[in-house]
Amino acid sequence: MTAWLDLMKKEFHLGLPAFIFSLIALIGFFAISILFGHSIDLMWEVLAIGAFVAVALHVFYLAYFLLYSLGVERKRMHLWLHNPLPIESILLAKLVSSLIYMLITLITSAIVLWQAYINSAVSIHLNDWLTTVILSVIALLLAVLLLGCVYLFFWTIFITLSRTYNDFFSFVLTLFFFLVAVSLIHMIGYLSFLTDWGVINSGSVISGFELNISNGNYHFEIETLSTLFYMGHFVRDLVLSALLFVGSCWILDRKVEV
Repeated sequence: MTAWLDLMKKEFHLGLPAFIFSLIALIGFFAISILFGHSIDLMWEVLAIGAFVAVALHVFYLAYFLLYSLGVERKRMHLWLHNPLPIESILLAKLVSSLIYMLITLITSAIVLWQAYINSAVSIHLNDWLTTVILSVIALLLAVLLLGCVYLFFWTIFITLSRTYNDFFSFVLTLFFFLVAVSLIHMIGYLSFLTDWGVINSGSVISGFELNISNGNYHFEIETLSTLFYMGHFVRDLVLSALLFVGSCWILDRKVEV
């Protein structure tokens, strides 16, 4: 356990530049939203929209973080994979550290969103949205994990191919395998009855908004639509993430020579 915690410290140190960059980008995004909102006298409303977009964009955070972290590891692959810990512990440390960094920026974005909302002219009955918010957060976190594991899996394929071919051809082959996998998943989508179970009617979600300006007066109108969440979708994403992680471990352990 001590060895794994030491590895976690190394991962935090390794990923610090990517985290600082994402934090600076987040602050810059909020600053632009504030300046633009202030120019049209709708600072809190525009900031709320910007913070909502920032929260949604976190779905790509883990993939972005792994893009940087694994890129650094490739330069010293022999040192990374010669760690005495099993490969699943090595990859798990990378995933956990990335998720912790992501939670910091995600919570920051959520706090800004909440502060902007309570200071804005937008009025929503929060009790009607509680279930939707909770389920949306769960769906977001599972999507983050799934996209991260997808990137990790195809990165290991790329690394394996690059041992035989040059980087460009390895990238083309990896992209081809990715497109084939997407096509297969699309075909399997016709068997949606396998995952469309455990229906949860969460009420409404925001589908859009309309801003009307008349004689200096501003009026917001939020468009909503009813939505359904499926427990089967949550289980599907979790199982796929686990399978991709296990597959990544197997490829690195058995196919990548250092």
